[in-house]
Amino acid sequence: MPTATFRIRRLNPDVSPEPYWQEFEAAWGPGDVVLEALHAIQESQDGTLAYRYSCRGAICGSCAVRINGTAALACKTQIASLDAAKPIVLEPLLNSPVIKDLVVDQEPFFASLRNIMPWLDPGGRDPHEHYTIEGLMSPSTRDQFLRATDCIMCQCCFSDCPKRLEDPRFVGPATCLAAYKRIHHPQEPAPAERLRQACQPGGIGDCDRHTNCVKVCPKDCRPMRAIMFLQREAKEAGIAPE
Repeated sequence: MPTATFRIRRLNPDVSPEPYWQEFEAAWGPGDVVLEALHAIQESQDGTLAYRYSCRGAICGSCAVRINGTAALACKTQIASLDAAKPIVLEPLLNSPVIKDLVVDQEPFFASLRNIMPWLDPGGRDPHEHYTIEGLMSPSTRDQFLRATDCIMCQCCFSDCPKRLEDPRFVGPATCLAAYKRIHHPQEPAPAERLRQACQPGGIGDCDRHTNCVKVCPKDCRPMRAIMFLQREAKEAGIAPE
């Protein structure tokens, strides 16, 4: 079997506050993904290597790391899709403090998400009422709504958003996507107020349209398109993003 070199950015705050790089060799075969290489390294070379994972099926989003400079799911990224002739560089996600090695503190991400109150308030459409989203939404709105429901909160877009790196007040693409889903949810009782909240400083008006969120999303949720739709809806409603 061929082998690949994995160059991993490591940090052990119990030993030193400074990160360092360490290289490992791991064998791989057809269909093998980066997560399997991490397992092999941890099991046979260094049991202290820290990283997150759970489902192994690109559903939970917990194994997101930066692979060769781009956020991606380790369980989805096949080693064959990378240039294994060169070291494969693994780093923790950006825009979040590093706890250890490839594990980051997710609190900044979830704090951002809480800004848009990602829950449904009582008083909306009767849940027993028969309706279809086809009857309530235009095709483009419905398409983006369904894409928004596919978001697995993996933080890839949050990590690689240059605007978030430049201005931590910006809630980030995933939060804006969650706002779109709540605003257009059939049982949302106050979509106009939700939209107004999304237009507050740090919200949809602060997106600089770098498109990184579109490139790194493992589920093709298209958060920037959701932001653009909300910006247009806010303009039509006379609610200018602040």
